[in-house]
Amino acid sequence: MTIGYKTNGNGPQKVLFLHGWLSDYTVYNEIIPFFDGDLYTSVFADYRGYGLSSHMDGDYSIDEIAKDVLDLVQKLGWDKFHIIGHSMGGMVMQKVACLNEDLLISCIAVTPVPASGLPLDADTAAFFKQSAEDDDVLVGLFDALTGKQYSTTFNKLMAARARPVLSKEAMLGYFNAWSSTDFSADVANLNTKILVIAGEHDGGVGPAFLSDTYLKHLKNVEMKVINGAGHYPMQETPVRLFTLIEEHLKQYA
Repeated sequence: MTIGYKTNGNGPQKVLFLHGWLSDYTVYNEIIPFFDGDLYTSVFADYRGYGLSSHMDGDYSIDEIAKDVLDLVQKLGWDKFHIIGHSMGGMVMQKVACLNEDLLISCIAVTPVPASGLPLDADTAAFFKQSAEDDDVLVGLFDALTGKQYSTTFNKLMAARARPVLSKEAMLGYFNAWSSTDFSADVANLNTKILVIAGEHDGGVGPAFLSDTYLKHLKNVEMKVINGAGHYPMQETPVRLFTLIEEHLKQYA
């Protein structure tokens, strides 16, 4: 069974979008209209237990997502494409590259979790896990990840969008996956160009952390920082995020 997905456009450049832990594909809604359908074929995938794949269960591992992504690509008939991965999706993106790098033209990692995972202390881990069932904690988590710089109304809207599309079982499974999986030794020999986009005020994986992970793990990588943004630049600074993505993709047109 193929994971759920949405397609936008039918252009020659093929781009696959992977979401993070606290969202389904709709996290990209604010930037989807910017992609010219005559230039890009954009496919937005949902992981098992989330959004368009909410009916699918699994072991909720990074390996499983990556294999599901490759199955989807085979169904689409793509032989070359770009991947854009947000947060946990950045980790999945690297696993896909490890499994079949020949398919990839380039990668863009947006405020991403590294291949080494994101180990958390016991209290922080408990806070993250509690967000799977406590709406107030989920609101607080969005506040923390975006640098505590926005109105409570914004964080409540983010939580209200997320809750209906995330199953508790999948959230807890994926939490264990992105926090404890480590395949950083496997990405050292990847040749695919990877652009890392960091958020200046990201409360989870800020520029300094990404410099100490992505820029050290990978050999063909560069990082750009979006000033003012936290962990969700597609909501916080959508025009700037799209501009950086477009500048990157145009190199391969």
